[in-house]
Amino acid sequence: MKAHIKGTFILRRKGRFYKVITIRHTGGNWWTFECKDIETKQNQVFKYQMLGMLEAMDSAASVTKHAEDILLVDLDNQGKWKIITKDQIDKLGKSH
Repeated sequence: MKAHIKGTFILRRKGRFYKVITIRHTGGNWWTFECKDIETKQNQVFKYQMLGMLEAMDSAASVTKHAEDILLVDLDNQGKWKIITKDQIDKLGKSH
């Protein structure tokens, strides 16, 4: 399986944020994420069993149009995911 997300894929794990470099479906509901810690720039590899990952990837692939668009998967919150578009980010920036 290969999905192309034009935006940025971010994982939140144990309060830290990681930019996903590659993701591999390793069978069943298991996924391997090769990431870079956004703050320390250290490489990390995480393996998780996650339901709904295909749905999140499909949704992100159909919505993300800019490099600034973000798919955020919150592993600290049962793997809940959210897509944040560049337009939403721009609106937040203008409101502050």
